[in-house]
Amino acid sequence: MTDVNDLLDIGEAARFLNVSETSLRRWTNAGVLQCLRIGQRRERRFRRADLLAFMEHQPSRSPLTDSRPAADSTARPIDDSITLTRGGHLCALFDSELGRATLAVRFMLEGLQEGSMVYLVASERSTNHILRYLKDKRPSLQKDITAGKLLYCDYQKDPRAQIKDFEVQLDKAAAAGTQSFRVFGDTWQMRRKASAQRFAEYEAAYDQFIVRRYPVVTVCAYDVRRFSGVDVLDALKAHRDTFRYPLERALA
Repeated sequence: MTDVNDLLDIGEAARFLNVSETSLRRWTNAGVLQCLRIGQRRERRFRRADLLAFMEHQPSRSPLTDSRPAADSTARPIDDSITLTRGGHLCALFDSELGRATLAVRFMLEGLQEGSMVYLVASERSTNHILRYLKDKRPSLQKDITAGKLLYCDYQKDPRAQIKDFEVQLDKAAAAGTQSFRVFGDTWQMRRKASAQRFAEYEAAYDQFIVRRYPVVTVCAYDVRRFSGVDVLDALKAHRDTFRYPLERALA
């Protein structure tokens, strides 16, 4: 479609804005986004021009679409209808460095904005790449690091040591008054240090000793260029919370 007056159904409009259909219904019901009602079922139809105008008045829906610092570092993403439940253990899939950064930046930025302590676990190279984009969206990032609101490190030498490190860091932050946490991990870095069986045991141990004990939301990011199809299927089975999470937030 190239004509700005062409009509999109709700599914097409949701993909155009990269948000959920639920958000579109909420916005049209509230009168903040115009739509037309078609037929006896009063189905929603959207003009491309109206969608473009709506986008121009919203914060960027992708953390990487604009490299300039945001004018308001507390601005929420365009789709703020998603409520992450404490104890959530999610799986995210990516196939490029940019994809990983897109997933990480959005998730971490929301955590910092809500006052959570954010813990990034990835290689030094991946961490630097992610933080470079995150700083563009949050100019106060260095203050967050200094205050202990953002921690980052590579994975420990083995699964047991990594679980222990999570416990130490989260206990320390909780004793200092932190009430919620977010963890983003590039899982390939742990898979490199453990067999497939030990890696699966690590995911299970994380669920038992971290997810169930702390007010934490976790995204385990899988690089599909490195994990096999069977590994990815097993990851989805082990992270059932993912199926209640919009695909545009879990795939990149």
